[in-house]
Amino acid sequence: MSASAVSSTEPPPLSLEILTDPTEKKDALKLVVDSVAQQRQTASRAIIFHPLSLAVFAAVLAVAHYAAKVGNDFSSMLITYPSIILTYLVATRYLSSAYIRIAEDTDWLGWLKNEDGVEDTIIGARFGKDIIAAVIVRFEKTSRKNGNGKALIRGWTTRNKYRRRGLGGDMLRETVKIAKQTQGQNCVVEFANDHANSNLPLHTIFNATFFARQARARRALSAAVKDWEEGKQGPQ
Repeated sequence: MSASAVSSTEPPPLSLEILTDPTEKKDALKLVVDSVAQQRQTASRAIIFHPLSLAVFAAVLAVAHYAAKVGNDFSSMLITYPSIILTYLVATRYLSSAYIRIAEDTDWLGWLKNEDGVEDTIIGARFGKDIIAAVIVRFEKTSRKNGNGKALIRGWTTRNKYRRRGLGGDMLRETVKIAKQTQGQNCVVEFANDHANSNLPLHTIFNATFFARQARARRALSAAVKDWEEGKQGPQ
């Protein structure tokens, strides 16, 4: 096999770094915005399979069954039941579409800047020519004499096909490394309260999955900070 044939089958290089190219920064921001819109799928499942929703759905089916005197009339069942199911799904779709509206209506370019108009730092994972993961971090100086500041993670996402491969953890470790090296060893790295996925428009009873995700994200960040403190840097 020729050297050219071997090189053509090798995967493109993966690099984690601060993005400076406007096009790459735009691609990274789009990943974050897409992650907001993609929450609709999670929200839909949360609504459809929530015990309260299923209880209401079953009650409506029972009421319709007896009110319409469906009985054992198969033709009436074909009309009544699918109509109720369709209404259930349409209502779910409408409620979960709030995430689409957030993604579309938010001024993301404005969101990306602080009060002084300074853009947040965007750290990206470049796989070949594509940006496949991103972290948006805002560095804040404190009034402490040692000059160390705070790094607030405002966005953290990976393209769908590359998730569950450890890349998200690598991005957090790279973020911690950059924060510690540029802002001081005592720099506090944490998720911002107004991070991109912080808006939860549905009622609290449907947000259990999102709360669990946020808890996992905090644990992942804590692990990344611990790795830095123990001298473990780079992809694990």
